[in-house]
Amino acid sequence: MNESFTITPRIIAHFGEDLIKNESIALLELVKNSYDACASVCTIDFHTGNGKLQSLTIADDGFGMNINVIKNVWLVIGTDFKHKKLEPNCCGRFPLGEKGIGRLGVHKLGNKITLISKSNKPYSSEQPDVISKEVEVTIDWTTLSQAKEIKDFIIDVKENDTPKYFTAGKTGTKILIEGLKTTWDRRQIREVYRNLTSLNSPFSGANDSFKVEIKSNSDLFSGLPSFEDIKESGLYFGHCVLNGIRIEDFKYEFKPWSSLNKIDGRIVSINDLQKEDRNIKGIKTIIDDKGKKRKEDYDIDLNESQIGKIEFDIIIYDTDAQVFNLINTEKSSIKSYLKENGGIRVYRDDVRVYDYGEPTNDWLGIDLKRVHRVGGNVSNNIILGSVKLNRAESFGLKEKTNREGFIENEAYQVFVDAVDYALSLIVRERNVDKARLTTLYKKHKVVEPVLSDLEDVITLVKDKVPDEKDKNEILNYLHRISNQYKEVKEVLIKSANAGLNLSVVIHEIEKQVAALIGHAQRGEKDSIIAVTTNLEKIVRGYTAMIRKSDIRETTLSSIVETALENYEFRFSDHKISVLSNWRESKLKAYLPEAESISVLTNLLDNAVYWLSYARKENGRISVYITDQFNGYNSIIVSDNGPGFNIPTDVAIKPFITGKPHNIGMGLGLHIADEMMRAMKGQLLFLDKNEVILPKIVRENQIESAIIVLCFPKEKK
Repeated sequence: MNESFTITPRIIAHFGEDLIKNESIALLELVKNSYDACASVCTIDFHTGNGKLQSLTIADDGFGMNINVIKNVWLVIGTDFKHKKLEPNCCGRFPLGEKGIGRLGVHKLGNKITLISKSNKPYSSEQPDVISKEVEVTIDWTTLSQAKEIKDFIIDVKENDTPKYFTAGKTGTKILIEGLKTTWDRRQIREVYRNLTSLNSPFSGANDSFKVEIKSNSDLFSGLPSFEDIKESGLYFGHCVLNGIRIEDFKYEFKPWSSLNKIDGRIVSINDLQKEDRNIKGIKTIIDDKGKKRKEDYDIDLNESQIGKIEFDIIIYDTDAQVFNLINTEKSSIKSYLKENGGIRVYRDDVRVYDYGEPTNDWLGIDLKRVHRVGGNVSNNIILGSVKLNRAESFGLKEKTNREGFIENEAYQVFVDAVDYALSLIVRERNVDKARLTTLYKKHKVVEPVLSDLEDVITLVKDKVPDEKDKNEILNYLHRISNQYKEVKEVLIKSANAGLNLSVVIHEIEKQVAALIGHAQRGEKDSIIAVTTNLEKIVRGYTAMIRKSDIRETTLSSIVETALENYEFRFSDHKISVLSNWRESKLKAYLPEAESISVLTNLLDNAVYWLSYARKENGRISVYITDQFNGYNSIIVSDNGPGFNIPTDVAIKPFITGKPHNIGMGLGLHIADEMMRAMKGQLLFLDKNEVILPKIVRENQIESAIIVLCFPKEKK
């Protein structure tokens, strides 16, 4: 016996009321229909009476519908009318609607629906000379529950011989929604207003062909700030166009307010980016045969993933109290606006894709990254961002049936990684200016805030406490606290540096152990001995980094030898050749051996990363021992990588990194600088014209990212 599915009228309610999340999304679906109808303007009118919202009207000036389209398309649930036509319509737009259920969003909003539409298209292909009349459709959703079959749910459709609304040759569609299903309070209305005003990207130019206008017969929306009101309060502005495998256009601008007169603005253009930065990169998680995870970067091709060109715009605000207090406009309205609107939204053909950028959807993981990383990241409540896509090129991104974003397929992950990469480049530049701003305007702007505060207290005690006995007792406590703080800080810095290198140690040992197992299984005696020796070198080298050591006269060659041995296998893996004069050098300096090896290893790790990032096929590192700096014997580390992409005075600040996606802790150079200071030495960043390098280093152009570790010749 053969049977078939039957559908109850209740399915319409499920599609309209249950599947669509909220009133904002329901209205968005109706706006999308206006866009697909080639409208230039969609107007949403909130009509109030007796202090309550009575009705909603959505009207557009699109090409409208005749009675045939109403019967065969609009009243057909799940029609593939638009899906079959994934090509530009008469105004060059690709349809935003695909599922054929968006129009049922009206069911979410009200019980009584009146639709009036007028088309200038012929009545039918059989009657090309007959002009279409205005069509009026009336739906009473309260009768749906009484219908046992879909055919019992009667909808009134008629043609108006004399147009009621679309007169003088006008076309379009108007939908009146009455008998609202929920009582809309003022907060909810203003929330819907906020969502509707975000349907168009605020970063769009004046030539965009589709606009959403919102109005009311009352003061519902009075006092709500517009995007233009808020825009001027931003400090950091970014624009990035990604196309194919590369960044096509880039501009970052720091625009200080007039009240910030101690600091100048700054602009970074695409010509200022390193060529390596212009290749779009993502980070993906790799799971090996043993189920262990590791992250590695990969090259992105937006065309290959059918995403097409991405245009990204962002404004970043600074709400830190000591800077924000200098703003020229009203502060509370800015913070309130950012709280409600902050985030990065997505637009396809200049119409918003929900619900990216909503407070509940941190789709780029911006706030999560900020929690996991102490500094250097932004948060959603200090940014306004827009991602624009072209519908004709972005078929790889498919919207979910419930209209809440894209299906999270492989193309979507590439899309997220690409936008995150663009964001990281802009945030990197913002961090440079934020560091400058902090230095100039924050009350405690010295490197040592705790010690600075203690010195202030000590001065006050000396000046304000008259009794010598009490004064000395208090000063003893304060000096003891200062000394204990310095001791704790030194221990923590050393521990932090060891921690930064720990993952490298584990990774190297894991690879060697895996190789050892393979050789053992195959009975390769000579290889087993070689790998065992290598393992012993690694463990011995890293043990030297963490053992306790005192400052004493030490040959710099021993420091370099141990550090290079620690990284011998990483150099081999990444096909990096190393030039060094350590075997010929007899120079000595006063230093703690373990800490010095650790700092040098840190610099080598950075060099390996940036050479790999730049995809250098002939990566080279130079480690050169020299006495050319007065009072110091030094180790110069350089490579032929991309060099520094942020100012070096900023690079040594904690939690600031030049790495893409803002990965890492941004602590390596800060810790190296702090440790060199503790050794009475210096960490210098030099240009190739400020230092003498061997001829072979010059010839091979190993003169990028030149860092000098200066160790004192005499004990201090």
